[in-house]
Amino acid sequence: MEYFDNRIIRTTIFVFVVALILRTGYSYFFIDPEYLILEDQGGYVQLGQSIAKTGDFFQLTDGKHTGRLPGYPTFLAIIYTLFGENNMAVVVVQTIIDSLTCVVIGLIAKSVIPRSFLVVGMISALNLNMIIHSGMILTDTLFLFLFSIFILFAFYYLRHPARLKLFLAISFLAIATLVRPVSYFLIMLVLLLLIVRFILKRIQLKEIMYNILIFLIPIVIAFGAIHQRNYYEYNSFSLVNQGGVHALKWVVPAVYQYSGQGSYQDGQKFAQKHLELSTKKSILDNIANNPFKSDDYYMKAAKKALSELGLLNMLHAWSAGAVINLLSPSVASAPSVRSMEHPSFYETPGKGVIEKLVNYVTNTDGLTYLLIITIGTIISIMFLITSFFGLYKMIRSEWFTGVNREIIIFSLVVIIYFVAITGPIIGVKYRLPFEPILTMFISYLFVKFKTNNKI
Repeated sequence: MEYFDNRIIRTTIFVFVVALILRTGYSYFFIDPEYLILEDQGGYVQLGQSIAKTGDFFQLTDGKHTGRLPGYPTFLAIIYTLFGENNMAVVVVQTIIDSLTCVVIGLIAKSVIPRSFLVVGMISALNLNMIIHSGMILTDTLFLFLFSIFILFAFYYLRHPARLKLFLAISFLAIATLVRPVSYFLIMLVLLLLIVRFILKRIQLKEIMYNILIFLIPIVIAFGAIHQRNYYEYNSFSLVNQGGVHALKWVVPAVYQYSGQGSYQDGQKFAQKHLELSTKKSILDNIANNPFKSDDYYMKAAKKALSELGLLNMLHAWSAGAVINLLSPSVASAPSVRSMEHPSFYETPGKGVIEKLVNYVTNTDGLTYLLIITIGTIISIMFLITSFFGLYKMIRSEWFTGVNREIIIFSLVVIIYFVAITGPIIGVKYRLPFEPILTMFISYLFVKFKTNNKI
């Protein structure tokens, strides 16, 4: 037992050090401090610095910023308070956090597949998607760290149920959601799965109620004050006012194009037409002081537009977006690659995915950029194929019984959730939350081959 403990400690240190060296090297050679204030990064920087200057860590819960949650800006404010307004300090802290995430992902795999810690830890250390986003002032690195801990405790709970493990799992899921609200609806889905599990295992009603109470405590602590403010000040039960604008300005144009109706630009015009038909500008102006009410109007317009496009076109677009996100190369999001001469994928015309991809490739003059994207895409395809082949072998093996079956089902629910909620919106960062699970699938092949010299 002592040897086992010492081995885990040595593996943990090794994975962390390797991951830290790779991320530090990337930050040193490829991160330009001026890049850290561009696009969405600039908004987070300003918000974090504002909180650090005023010392008002409740700024995001007082009604001034209803489109943001306090998790990541508070994280930035703490760093700025400790180290000054130095954006590279944020990158340094995030490289450490992301290196720890590699260890957590290794522990996730180890809790399911013995002797997989080192394999999964090293794959995660080499994960370019993680490395690149650790060098950006965006929510992804902190969210992935917290969400990975949630998965770890969820697996621990499924294997050996205990109230403390349930409480820790949901607490980390709630904190992760305060960083990035994309996992908000997953909370209710997990509660539903938990209740179904209790019923199938014939747990006593009293025990079920105790566990549901434990589940709800961190949720109320994390979101109670925000929901209360939004209800009393804006008469809304929503967590943030992003849904309507996101649906109309991003989802509708993407569905329009990927379902073969026309170009993305045509989809934007289609969305704008439905906004104008749904409401007059004067109405939007009158409700400008209520961001949630304004967002509701955008959502109504988006729903009408999607309804006109039809369910089959939506499913087509959702499938196309999922495939593109799963196969897109992580290197495409690297600042050094994005700065190369190349056309915008969103602005590339084309009816449907195939025509858009063909136009994108043929309009790309930079051979170096095209070569990098091609190699990156091949690597992404290999990673995905290997992951699902590992899943296939796990399901077909004698290992797939009891708790192991529950863990795999839960893992698939997490993957399907993020694929579904992302929809047709394109971006390699959107697959980050479930890449730890895909890596775990791969590790099964390594362990099985090492044990039996066959797959």
